[in-house]
Amino acid sequence: MIREHAFNSRFWGKPVGLVEDARFFNLSGQERQDLLQPYDWAEFRASVADAPDPRKLADSGFGWVDTQLHFRIALFQQSLKTCGEALEVHSAADQCFTLSSDELALFEHERYRFLPGITAARLQERYAMWANNLIQEQPQWCLRVCSESKVQGWFLSSMQEKKGLNLTLAMLRKDAGLSGLLLYQRALAEYASRGVRIGWASFSVGNLPVLNIYSHLGARFVEASSCWLWWRNSR
Repeated sequence: MIREHAFNSRFWGKPVGLVEDARFFNLSGQERQDLLQPYDWAEFRASVADAPDPRKLADSGFGWVDTQLHFRIALFQQSLKTCGEALEVHSAADQCFTLSSDELALFEHERYRFLPGITAARLQERYAMWANNLIQEQPQWCLRVCSESKVQGWFLSSMQEKKGLNLTLAMLRKDAGLSGLLLYQRALAEYASRGVRIGWASFSVGNLPVLNIYSHLGARFVEASSCWLWWRNSR
């Protein structure tokens, strides 16, 4: 019903849990607390259509923090002719690169901002850690976008068996002169040029700039899921 979330545990420096079975919320209060006991905090995610009774979540100490919109997008429709083909794009397999947290623009739409004691700098560190893991694991799908040899941002993805290309992280450099729309257009056109036809991902419903970008690019929204967090001494 609940397991350790390895990446978040590495980021946080203490065990972090992920509730994977909604039947967890049908357990007695003591059973739930026993299962949560090893963790400093834990997360639960569920489709909005299939989410448990919110009163059960509240009684378990879980609070809503975000709703994610899931989408699919046809990459073969993205054309280099309409997205700044003069921009330079290289994958980490072509030219090795890494990211540091102080390079990144701030992430304003982030559910982990509600964790006790969290700071903007620490959230940046999480994104840099996540990005560098992706670069190490699937460098061919991790892109760096430059203009006149100056880095403007990154688009980092992962190819997942049976599901295709997950458009995992898109990030502008903090001093970028490039718009988010142009970064997305150019990266998606690059994936299309490398033979990828369909991409998929999710983002926070509160992130209106990304919602507008993907709407403009023809994304099809397929599902909404909500996210809840529990942390020790939250009750």
